[in-house]
Amino acid sequence: MSIRQFLISTVAFAILPTAILRAADTAEYVGGSVKSIPMNSIGFLSADDEKTLQFGYGKSTYRLPYEQITGNEITKGEMHHVMKKIPLPSLLGRNKETLTISYKDAAGVTGTLSFELAARLATATQDAIADQRAAVQAAAASKSNEWWGDKYWKTLRNKDTWDTESATTAAKQVPPAPGPTTKN
Repeated sequence: MSIRQFLISTVAFAILPTAILRAADTAEYVGGSVKSIPMNSIGFLSADDEKTLQFGYGKSTYRLPYEQITGNEITKGEMHHVMKKIPLPSLLGRNKETLTISYKDAAGVTGTLSFELAARLATATQDAIADQRAAVQAAAASKSNEWWGDKYWKTLRNKDTWDTESATTAAKQVPPAPGPTTKN
């Protein structure tokens, strides 16, 4: 009997903390302008994708491109109170905060998404969004074909521009053909 109790309690203690931590990593959609996500949907926020922030709930996933995100903020969740007067601190780090993400869609319409999640997860997600937005902006800037050195140096990238300018300059410097002169 004691070996069986030992094994059952060991398995229970091994599985229970994992389940508690997994539940603490969830996010709950508590409001916003997105109607395709049902209110109070529980799922997972992921900033692992390079182009989109993802909220997986049930069998669906909502994707928001980082380039459309205009800002985000965290607001503190309410503390639990005993008899509506005495604040009770949350045990096991279960402080909840609301992460509100503002965005402007492709049509230019402004919207928001609000998620309630653990305080540590809210801060981590906010930092991840900032990092991903910076990476997207840097990639967009590097794709720009203009470089300040193009007007000073001839490279393979701007060879055609320099050849055109050289031909134009050469045409301007050709002296006029000698023509008949008249003497008085």
